[in-house]
Amino acid sequence: MSAVTIEINDAVFCAPHIKEVCKDCDYDGREENDGFYGFDAIDREPLQPPAVTTNKDGVYQCKKHGSAECNLCFGWKKQITRLRTAAKKAGKK
Repeated sequence: MSAVTIEINDAVFCAPHIKEVCKDCDYDGREENDGFYGFDAIDREPLQPPAVTTNKDGVYQCKKHGSAECNLCFGWKKQITRLRTAAKKAGKK
């Protein structure tokens, strides 16, 4: 059985908990998210999405700015780049 997922501005998370890596759902979306942004998968810390709500069309948006395409809250490529750099510095491969 695979986890039910949601997409928030081109990144994938488990639906019930909105986590990129979720032990409760046995889900790990890092490889898919890294691949979407053109990265090879590595063992890195998971993305931490901000608080979100859904708009009238059911699209996830950040609570802080009320935007489904908020680059401040949903700047996944920049966040993944930082997490990958931290993982490499920590000696993960």
